Amino acid sequence: MTTEIIVERKSHSQSSQTTEPSTDDPNRKELPWEKREENLLISWCDDCKSRSKAHDVKGKRHKLQYAVFGVPSVLIPIMLGGVASVVPCQSIIYSVSMMLSGLFSGVSMFFNFGKKQQHHLNFSSQYFELSNDIECELSKPKRHRTACDVYMEGVKIKYNNMCRQAPDL
Repeated sequence: MTTEIIVERKSHSQSSQTTEPSTDDPNRKELPWEKREENLLISWCDDCKSRSKAHDVKGKRHKLQYAVFGVPSVLIPIMLGGVASVVPCQSIIYSVSMMLSGLFSGVSMFFNFGKKQQHHLNFSSQYFELSNDIECELSKPKRHRTACDVYMEGVKIKYNNMCRQAPDL
């Protein structure tokens, strides 16, 4: 069985050397820039803008949550350490304050608001960048644009990858 595979490979490599070099297909025509293609790109651009805005809002919300839960978990123990001579360690105020500090710290670590903020803001900028690229390409005269089929394929790949990898809104 292995000899057959080797023979097939050998005959394949010999046959590829005898053929003529590849050339462009003269019957293939480039996809022209028409209204249908432009409308599809405009719809992708509009969707990118709306997703960019939504991720920006979500990122800012996570930033606020990060501050609300992160700052008290740091400040409460610092303040209690400063007033240790006034508030005895056995008091109920001291105990409740330390439990609140632990609760804030636990919530902040469990939900990881800082990472979520960074992830959403990153995708916000990526969607915004793609929408700007589309607008820039569509603003050019048709004769100066990248080939329509090539450009649309590139945009489609970027758009689908971002939609697949983006965090949930």
